[in-house]
Amino acid sequence: MGKGLKEQVEKLERRLILNALEKAGGKQSLAAKELWVSERVLRYKMKKYGLKLETKLSEHDRIVEKFIRPDKTEV
Repeated sequence: MGKGLKEQVEKLERRLILNALEKAGGKQSLAAKELWVSERVLRYKMKKYGLKLETKLSEHDRIVEKFIRPDKTEV
């Protein structure tokens, strides 16, 4: 038997969030607009699905941001 409705909806929501973040270049404000939700809702959903923004300085002193999935793969 397949996954239940709740699990499938969560999987779809997580995928939509990741796609919006990628499209927005990691900018949460733009991703939230793309998804038609507030930034607060987006942050809540990111926390719910274990998505976090990693910020560090590159070798050229520029801020590099990338999203790290719970399985430790980068977006």
